[in-house]
Amino acid sequence: MSELPAKRRAYLDVAVSFEEIASRVLIEMKIIRVAIEPYRMPSPGELKNARQVLFLICVGDETCDLFYNARDGLRARYWQSPDHGFGATRHLIDNLMPPLISFAESNPPIPIGKAAPMASKDIKTSLEAPSAKIWPRERDDDGTSLLTDHQLMVLRWEENGPHASINKGLWRRTPRGGELEIKGAILGLDATEYIPRGKRDRSCQIHRFGFT
Repeated sequence: MSELPAKRRAYLDVAVSFEEIASRVLIEMKIIRVAIEPYRMPSPGELKNARQVLFLICVGDETCDLFYNARDGLRARYWQSPDHGFGATRHLIDNLMPPLISFAESNPPIPIGKAAPMASKDIKTSLEAPSAKIWPRERDDDGTSLLTDHQLMVLRWEENGPHASINKGLWRRTPRGGELEIKGAILGLDATEYIPRGKRDRSCQIHRFGFT
């Protein structure tokens, strides 16, 4: 963390567990919106009417920073192993699920484009599926990047970087702002889960490259 500003290093270096960070997310979060997005790039043979739920939440800037960059934050759990990272993701989404579903019931999400609607039970199924994920928001509504130039240095990610097929070096970048996206699994109308080809080894990608 030597290239980060001293103020950020001070709290990122504190021994805060992922479970403590997750609790902060739950306490601080404000749900901004929910939407249903279409499956934009289905592979041949996959249903074109599959869709997923997307929640946008806001937490404090420091909590978001801890979530993503702390020594026991989400990416640190993926650094430990793909399974540790998956377990941390699952832990946080499971705890977020009741308020998220309650919000969607009070604010029925409007499907984007030609996406089919999702009832409350579909949203729950989408959030419970293995490919559901939570990650800092990378671009704002205008498409502007929310990743800063303040960089980390992690030896494994540095050494593996040249072998990444896409997003080379993006693991160095750190988000600004406190917005997080919770994306449920992509589901067909029969609740079949679809995982884009490039995301089928997502946990391993983050473990090796710090990004996906």
